[in-house]
Amino acid sequence: MTYPFQLIPMATLKENGVAANSWKIHEHLGTHTDAPNHFIENQKSLDQIALEDLIVPVVVIDISDKASKNRDAELTVDDIKTFESQYGKIPDHSCVMMYSGWEAHLKDPMFVGLDSQQVKHYPGFSSAAIQFLLTQRSIAGIGVDDLSIDPGIDEKYTGHKMLFAAGKWAVECVANLSNIPKTGATIIVGAPKVGKATGGFSRIIAVW
Repeated sequence: MTYPFQLIPMATLKENGVAANSWKIHEHLGTHTDAPNHFIENQKSLDQIALEDLIVPVVVIDISDKASKNRDAELTVDDIKTFESQYGKIPDHSCVMMYSGWEAHLKDPMFVGLDSQQVKHYPGFSSAAIQFLLTQRSIAGIGVDDLSIDPGIDEKYTGHKMLFAAGKWAVECVANLSNIPKTGATIIVGAPKVGKATGGFSRIIAVW
């Protein structure tokens, strides 16, 4: 099931002398931020995420090679440790991005990867990796270049629940992760400040 964006004209230059539209949009559409209240009751909504938690160092862990061979590939604790052996320890208060190369499938059915049983197939963080980042590292949030931080086959959204119970955020469907350095950049998450929102479409910028 999809929830397409709708732009509905409210006024036009020809008829009203001013142009304006209303939007009908699902909070979790396109490149977007997930707030902790997306899955956890009484956790922070999107507007309650502090600004200083949305402008943070970013690292990019590349699992595109194994994802090209296995659409259910996961970013694991071993992937994190291998990354750190090459690039150093993940900085405190950072965002850890998973790059799977999945944006290449954006316009074909493989992006969602539904099988005959309507089970989704795309890469994500393993629950063990999320637990490691929450307990052994100090992160602000995590992100992915596909639909979900959880692998598509995880229909219980295990990683979401773990991450959001800890009050962290996630960004999903992030483009161009292959264009930023593996470490040394800063990410700016332009999430809308909407009261009680569980998420919202976002403009995400990396600078270095």
